[in-house]
Amino acid sequence: MNSLFDPQNLFFRSLAWAVDVIGISLFWAILCLPVITIVPATAALYHTAALCICRGEKGAFTRFFRSFLRNLKQGCLLSIPLVVLGAMLFWGQNVMAAASTYLGGGATVLYGIYSVLLVLPLGVVCWGIPLLGRFDFKSGELVRTSFILAVGHLPTTVVSVLLVCGGGFLCLLLLPLLLVLPALTGVILSVLMERVFRRYYPAA
Repeated sequence: MNSLFDPQNLFFRSLAWAVDVIGISLFWAILCLPVITIVPATAALYHTAALCICRGEKGAFTRFFRSFLRNLKQGCLLSIPLVVLGAMLFWGQNVMAAASTYLGGGATVLYGIYSVLLVLPLGVVCWGIPLLGRFDFKSGELVRTSFILAVGHLPTTVVSVLLVCGGGFLCLLLLPLLLVLPALTGVILSVLMERVFRRYYPAA
């Protein structure tokens, strides 16, 4: 009978895990609303997903907000060019898609090439935000390291980009997924990226 109310049994551990997933996803969505806080909020989400949701460390919400505040200034400064870059790439994607639809032929080929080339800048972002959450980098060094990792671990980069874009698309289609998908995406990304981080930073 005592084991039924043991906080370490499977039921209570699963419940705590679900609360962390939903809570962190919700806090992330709220903190992203000002737009310029997207980077520090996402860095905090990854950091918390990697260490608390995935590894089982305690204090998920405390860790999330500490990480968010620690990276707030640098993350907001990085969010501005990131949002501008994202808008430009999205605009370019729409232009190329329209040209492919109406012109076909060579325009379709160029659209395909453009879509493939998008993997690199998106991949740099996918590596850069987890690096910001997990380590201390100056902005220039962060971008350079992210680029090296994106190119040097291309298969992981491609999977990460598809995962993030797919998750974002699903959340736009079905808003209630915002309650779980952001944190779950962070967990899957951490499985992919932490093994790479440990090669260069064994204490990670």
